[in-house]
Amino acid sequence: MQGVDFRTVSPPDYEPVRAFLSSVGWESRVGDANRFRVMMEKADRTVVAWEGSTVVGFGRALCDDVSNGYLSMIVVSPDKRRQGIGREIIRRLTEPGRNEITWVLRAGHDSGPFWEKVGFVHSDIAMERTRQA
Repeated sequence: MQGVDFRTVSPPDYEPVRAFLSSVGWESRVGDANRFRVMMEKADRTVVAWEGSTVVGFGRALCDDVSNGYLSMIVVSPDKRRQGIGREIIRRLTEPGRNEITWVLRAGHDSGPFWEKVGFVHSDIAMERTRQA
């Protein structure tokens, strides 16, 4: 993780982050630049990981800062995984209020073992109404 800079996403980061997400399979969710801008502006917490001038990780969260939070779009470049970048993004997103907030997420692509390593447990009580494509 040496040489990786973590910071809150700012408007000049939107396009590089969107391009990164598109390049790693999130094109259907971030293809529209205006919708992506709104996603960033409405997020309560964001983190982008830079290695030099290259985005290598990203995460965002929606949180009331009192009781509940939702982690969304936690993404690390495939060639940078297993180096602590995802763990650091999650730490930075969840650290404020860590012990007072219940964090939830939708874990995909067989990522359950990773989430368990960073303190999450499988839940049988979550309900969802998915977006209509």
